[in-house]
Amino acid sequence: MEDTTLQIIEPPTASEASEEQVPEEPIKSDQINGVMVLTLLDKIIGAVDQIQLTQTQLEERQQEMDSAVTSIQGELTKLTKAHTTTSNTVNKMLEKVRKVSVNVKTVRQNLEKQAGQIKKLEANEAELLKRRNFKVMIYQPLCIRLLGEDRAVHGEIK
Repeated sequence: MEDTTLQIIEPPTASEASEEQVPEEPIKSDQINGVMVLTLLDKIIGAVDQIQLTQTQLEERQQEMDSAVTSIQGELTKLTKAHTTTSNTVNKMLEKVRKVSVNVKTVRQNLEKQAGQIKKLEANEAELLKRRNFKVMIYQPLCIRLLGEDRAVHGEIK
């Protein structure tokens, strides 16, 4: 925009007029109104220039903000993908943990059954040891195989 600065020329004062010896002309109201209009136009032009400058600055800030928002959206997209991948991995791991937990429970149940069976066997062993029939039960099948069935049937094996 071209510079349209207005220059206001004031009429000479009485002391200046006497020095120059110029006949004094009365200031007309049209001239005063014209000067006021020019002054107002100058102020309006200054305000419009300032508004345009501010508008340009606002547009630049808006572009910067748009690029920042675009960057943030890209980062959020990456974060979402990473979160989805992590979520899938966690779900797979949880499924494996559930399977292991089921296996551990099964093993624990089997161990508890075996522990119960062992306790019964130990109780039976203790009872047999009290009766002293335990030796016969252990050695009898071995002796039958070693000596043959005839001797075991006739009572030779004790």
